[in-house]
Amino acid sequence: MRRPCVLVVDAGLGNIGSVVAALQRHDCSVQRSPQPPSAEATDAFSHAVLPGVGAFAAGMEALKASGWEAWIKHTWCQADRPLLGICLGMQLLASEGVEGAPDGDAVAGLDLIPGRVERLSVAHDLVLPHVGWNALHWHLPVSPLAHGLPEGGDMYFVHSYAFQPSDPAHGLAASDYGGSFTAVAGRGVCYGVQFHPEKSQRLGRCLLENFLALPPC
Repeated sequence: MRRPCVLVVDAGLGNIGSVVAALQRHDCSVQRSPQPPSAEATDAFSHAVLPGVGAFAAGMEALKASGWEAWIKHTWCQADRPLLGICLGMQLLASEGVEGAPDGDAVAGLDLIPGRVERLSVAHDLVLPHVGWNALHWHLPVSPLAHGLPEGGDMYFVHSYAFQPSDPAHGLAASDYGGSFTAVAGRGVCYGVQFHPEKSQRLGRCLLENFLALPPC
């Protein structure tokens, strides 16, 4: 397989620099772009990463305004090329989310992995956001993203909302914060991780390596 060429989606959702730096530690080329590439330029990339922090509604508005929504759905993913959503980027892969939605209504997401993003339901003695290290438990059959990762290995989380896939088979790994929530989701070669692999030290580097090892199409 040729050396991976990674496109990092920069839609103004924050958390971009640390993701780019983490990817640059691997044997790949990395390009950060504020605008979607043309169809011809897209062919130069083997993998795409959608990072983000913030609210669901604002995230989707940013993707629409910058043209990334259409590019991700109709150019990149229709060609079955690997996509990794990180934190808010994972949540935006869902069908809908409620964070930041007017009047409490849900806002439509990218709908690449059917499901809904809702606020974590936690006991009174737990605070939101959920911040810190937490164990990751992979479901069977184990995803290619889990290669070389120990069961129960810790990843670094910062979030108040979580993705609930419509199809349980799309939930690839879970973590627990006052109850189980989806920590890794996937459908085909479209994946999302709720934690920050770029902040998760050795295990995060391993997960990114596994993503880059996915065949480009």
